[in-house]
Amino acid sequence: MITKIKFPFVFSMLILFGTVTNAQDLRSVSGVVTSFKTIPLRLVTVTSLKAGESVITDSAGTFSVKCFSKDVLKVSASGFIEKKQKVNAGSVYMIDLVYKDDVKNFNDAVSNGHISDEVLRKAIFAQEIKNTKDYSKYKTIYELIASEIYNVRVKGNTIVSTKRVSFNSTPVVLLVVDDKIVSDISYIEPAYVKSIEFIDDVGTTLYGSMGANGVLKITLK
Repeated sequence: MITKIKFPFVFSMLILFGTVTNAQDLRSVSGVVTSFKTIPLRLVTVTSLKAGESVITDSAGTFSVKCFSKDVLKVSASGFIEKKQKVNAGSVYMIDLVYKDDVKNFNDAVSNGHISDEVLRKAIFAQEIKNTKDYSKYKTIYELIASEIYNVRVKGNTIVSTKRVSFNSTPVVLLVVDDKIVSDISYIEPAYVKSIEFIDDVGTTLYGSMGANGVLKITLK
């Protein structure tokens, strides 16, 4: 005898099967949200985009959220650059958010409780020191310039551009130390140089005709 299965029953079973399958696909993943590689961030929002669940990190930066097997975690915190993390076979994720330093980002990060004022200031300072190049191996500022800046030529205490711009005089470059135009840099010890750069593009327009042959900018520690 052939049993007839009614369509509504089959449809209901398919819906039920799909619901059970989706429920089985759901799983929990956990992790830690940091910045500067080691500093945990509090109250960061972690959202599984497909499963639709959102959680926030605790005081240690940790979280646990339900997601699907091929989900994407969106991690966002005020003052930090948002990051998306693909969910793979792993169950624990270390997510580091990039902080771009400016006044607004600093205030947003601190006021929203992600990180304390003191900890953020120390992290920024430590990063600046880490990114500062050590020029102490050079004996004089002129040796430093001759070795590190390739668009100029050093003649004694005179620094000229290798691209002759001024046809009426020697193409001496403009010297700027800590944003001040100077005529002498012989007193500068290389060990106290934080950064040095040569500008010979539109950036020279700030200095008018004085910057026609390029600008050598030196920032001291």
